[in-house]
Amino acid sequence: PPFVDGRIAFLKTELGITDAQAKPWAAFVEAMKSNFVNMQGLRQAMQSAFAAGTPVERLNARLSVMESRVAALKEMQKPLGDLYGALSDAQKKKADDLLTAMGCMM
Repeated sequence: PPFVDGRIAFLKTELGITDAQAKPWAAFVEAMKSNFVNMQGLRQAMQSAFAAGTPVERLNARLSVMESRVAALKEMQKPLGDLYGALSDAQKKKADDLLTAMGCMM
């Protein structure tokens, strides 16, 4: 998706990812793209859940969506941790602001 690709290019430039950081960066990018796809599916599932069923069914659907979201965030943990560990102190300062500002991307 263009938004994700733009965000990835922005982060790579702003963080100053080096050749030595290419492997953890690539894993992080893959996880970030997967996370975005997961979020699109969850958004559609939530819309469907609110449109049909009883309150109990809607609650169950919402719980399912939230559990999927937690699972997707857990999949981001290792790639993010590995990338963060590979960053210099100066890069970490930038990452502290840039990566937490990602909102739905994380």
